[in-house]
Amino acid sequence: MDAILLPLVIGFFFGGGLVLGGLADPDKIVGTLRLKDFHAMRTIGVFVLVGMLGTWILQMAGVAHFSVKPAALLGVSVGGALLGTGFGMTGYCPGTGLACAVSGRIDALITVLGMFAGALAFILGYDELVVPIDKTANLGKITLPDWTHTSPALWVLPIVIGGGLLLYLTRPRTPKQPEPVENGQDAFPAENQPCSCGCGCNDKSDDSATE
Repeated sequence: MDAILLPLVIGFFFGGGLVLGGLADPDKIVGTLRLKDFHAMRTIGVFVLVGMLGTWILQMAGVAHFSVKPAALLGVSVGGALLGTGFGMTGYCPGTGLACAVSGRIDALITVLGMFAGALAFILGYDELVVPIDKTANLGKITLPDWTHTSPALWVLPIVIGGGLLLYLTRPRTPKQPEPVENGQDAFPAENQPCSCGCGCNDKSDDSATE
């Protein structure tokens, strides 16, 4: 029972986090891909940076242990290109698509159907297509510190600091409000001063017309 209930609870909070974080809005996703709205990019960036730093600290403390996947460069590139194409066309990724489909959005439901169709194509073409791609340019289970024979700190700290700086530079800017009129200064230029009679005419122009 726990094996069924726990994933449901985790999925509930995950989907709620996506909605509350604004990642379930396809317009924000497409805006990110068009480099016009950095909300989704910033949110995902926070997840990545916090996860990277936290995992590194937990690993040093002996609490967490990495399960490194093979670095299949060609497979990851092809898969990323397909995911990015679907991302741009629909505005949904697998997580946000499922979250929005549950809320009853028709476009999200169609996206989920496309995801199942893609999964079926992956299964049917696995031996003939996926396996050869996965074996090409596959570096095995290796990390950047292992590959460069350097300390993980030389990768984690610069990435976290640089990512934090990028988050700061792309922060939302509040529009500048017009400066209030100081006491003793006219709110209107001299030539546009309202008349003293309250009828909307301009005393200065009336005086010049009288002369």
